Amino acid sequence: MADGRMLAQAVDLLSAGTAERDLDGFRAEHPWARIRLVGQREEYDGSLQHALLIKERDGATISLSWCPDRALPWPLRGVHRAGEHLLLRVNGVETPVARAIACLDFIWDESRLADRLITDSLVREALEEAPEPLADTEIQEAMDAFRRARGLLTGGAVRAWMDRNHISHHELEELVVLEASVARLRSRVAAGRVEDWFTEHGHELDVARVARVEFTAAGPRVLDADGFLASVERAFADGTARPGEVFATLRRGELSPETAGQVFAAAPGTVIGPFETERGHLLMKVLAVQPAVLDDAVRDLVERRIFAEWVERRRSTAKIEWFWGTADRTAGT
Repeated sequence: MADGRMLAQAVDLLSAGTAERDLDGFRAEHPWARIRLVGQREEYDGSLQHALLIKERDGATISLSWCPDRALPWPLRGVHRAGEHLLLRVNGVETPVARAIACLDFIWDESRLADRLITDSLVREALEEAPEPLADTEIQEAMDAFRRARGLLTGGAVRAWMDRNHISHHELEELVVLEASVARLRSRVAAGRVEDWFTEHGHELDVARVARVEFTAAGPRVLDADGFLASVERAFADGTARPGEVFATLRRGELSPETAGQVFAAAPGTVIGPFETERGHLLMKVLAVQPAVLDDAVRDLVERRIFAEWVERRRSTAKIEWFWGTADRTAGT
């Protein structure tokens, strides 16, 4: 076993707070032992604790650590705050953050949740670096737009929405200000770049208005253009057409190159397909095709595309750390 002198030196190494710097010298003085310094960041108070693992010739290992006065007590080492991993409690049933993420990502098929959370963090970072202050009139306009977008047209409807979402008026105003600030940031990022982006990529925003329906494997693979909707009604009635939105507006850039080629090459009134899907096949009747024009609506879309590209560039150089689920918090030196 290690002698008292070695253990005393190990205690001195840990208590001096210079373990990482002086570890090589300690190893050189005791070459017969395998020595490892282990660091652990305590989630309870953010402190960094170190321990020495000393493995001897016979394979036994000594674990040695040191705790200064008024440091995190031993019983609390490795303890998590209850609220750190708990997102929700309903009738005493608790939902940890990890389960919530799993539900949204896999059970509810919201696989973009993690991306949205990262984007939110990057945007808030940018707003902290260069705030977008809003005048009172702008905040009121943003609040009115927020209410209209959610159908909250009366004071009672607003209060009911706030009660359902458990937010105060101050928190609602914070949400509205953030939403308006993001819109201002988006315009700032895209300033002077919209026309050039549209010249190069505007064709991606070409519009096709179609009637479309997904059929089961037993459904028809060819439909007559004149009787398209009547055939869809009959197929839905006999169970070979799947429920879903029939009329849709499609942008060229939202489609695969193969599908976009067929849709935008078709004359209005033409039925195209079938396009194979996971659950059957899709038939479309092209109703109208329109090239993109840089009007207000398309300008807003272009700004959003430019902003998304800007966010992606920031993300490519960001340091991203997740603090949910099971993760190894121990780093060895």
